Amino acid sequence: MAAQPVLTATPLAGSAEGAGELLVVLASLGGSHEDWRAAAELLADRWQVVGIDHPGHGASALAEDPFAIEDLAAGVLDAVDALGHERFAIAGLSLGGAVAQELAITWPQRLSGVAVLCSAPRIGEPSGWRDRAVVVRRSGTGSLVGGLAERWFTPAFTAADPDTVGRVLAGVAATDDESYALCCEALGGWDVRDRIAGLTVPVLAVRGEHDPVATAEAMRPLVQAPGVTSVVLPGVRHQAAVEAPDAVAAALLAGL
Repeated sequence: MAAQPVLTATPLAGSAEGAGELLVVLASLGGSHEDWRAAAELLADRWQVVGIDHPGHGASALAEDPFAIEDLAAGVLDAVDALGHERFAIAGLSLGGAVAQELAITWPQRLSGVAVLCSAPRIGEPSGWRDRAVVVRRSGTGSLVGGLAERWFTPAFTAADPDTVGRVLAGVAATDDESYALCCEALGGWDVRDRIAGLTVPVLAVRGEHDPVATAEAMRPLVQAPGVTSVVLPGVRHQAAVEAPDAVAAALLAGL
C-alpha cells in the first residue's frame, strides 16, 4: 500500500523570517538541497528559497513503504503548509522536475510559478527503473557512483571543479538504499504524457544542451504543452543547478 512520505524543508537563501514569496527547489534522484545552494544564493533578492528533500535524501526521513510521484507532490504541499505559505513557486530538477510537473497538473492553484529542469513527462523506461532498484537493494547506492559522473556533468566541469563533483557523488552514496529504490519504482510508475497538455499554469522548461537523460525528444511533450516556455542551457548536462548555477538562476529570474 502506498504511503505519503514526510519531507523536510531546509532554508537555503533569502529571509530567515519567512517574509516574501517562497521558492521551493527540488533536486534529482540521489541529490539533495545542497545541490541548489549556489543557485539559491543568486535568487535570494527575489525569493525565500527552501530546498525540500526526497525520502531518504538529504534532511528527509527514510522511507519504508512504496509511494508514487503523486505522494511526493502531496508531501511537498504538506511541507509548504508547515512553513505557513499558501502559494509558492517551484523549481524541480530531474526527479524534482517530475514532482513539479505533478504539482502543476494536479494542484495548479497552489503555484505562483513552475520551472521544470532536466526532466520530462516520462523519465526513462519502467524496466530500467525496476532494474536500478534491484541493483541498489543488492549493492547499495554507492555502486551507482562510477556511472553517474559522465551522465551528470560535462568533462570540462568535472576537470574544472572536481571537489563539487565529488561532493555530489558522495551525496548519492550517502542516500538511503531502500528510499532510493522506492524513488526508482515511483519514477517507473509515473507517466503524464497524456496529461501534460492539460496544463493551466505557465511553465518554464529548462534543458541542458548535452543532457543524456532529459533529451529534447523526452522533453518534447512538455515543451509543446500550452503555456510552456523553453530554455536550453549551452554546454550543460543533467545536473544543471550544480554545473551552471548562474545560468539556472538567470533563467528562473527571467522566466518565473
